[in-house]
Amino acid sequence: MRLAGFRLGWGLLLPAAVCLPVSVAHSAAGSGQSRTTVNQGVNITKNADLHFGDFAAGTAQSRFRMDPDSGTIVQLSGDALSLGGTRTAASFTAFGTPLETVRMTVSQNQIDLTRINGTETMRVDQLRFDGGNGTRNRALDASGSVTYKLGGRLTINPNQIGGAYVGSFNINIDYQ
Repeated sequence: MRLAGFRLGWGLLLPAAVCLPVSVAHSAAGSGQSRTTVNQGVNITKNADLHFGDFAAGTAQSRFRMDPDSGTIVQLSGDALSLGGTRTAASFTAFGTPLETVRMTVSQNQIDLTRINGTETMRVDQLRFDGGNGTRNRALDASGSVTYKLGGRLTINPNQIGGAYVGSFNINIDYQ
């Protein structure tokens, strides 16, 4: 005799087997890549300092601009006289990974020039890079170098004390 879901035998009632759905886990393997490029460090070599030349002080504040492309001096105001002498835009060459883009910056917006063996000062400001619009981002050439030139505006005070005036500034360069 059979009962639904049970079987009678030997005097015992045993439950019938129950079937439950079984889920089977499926997995798959994949692969990927990781990639990076390590550029060589960027180095800077100074080719020339920023020299405005020689001047005779006037009675009014005078301003002169050094064009970074040509190294020429233009008088903007005042009555000081430019006497010639050595005039050069500052020049720096950056070396790094060929064809990468770098950005050169000046660490300050102005330079105070102080008279050697004195305390008198003059100021250089409005520092500009060459390249027409002063582009700071440039690509290193196939050999891994690019040259920047830097000019600015010199302010000579009225009746400036004669002597040699010096100051310094820092240049920074980074990959972009």
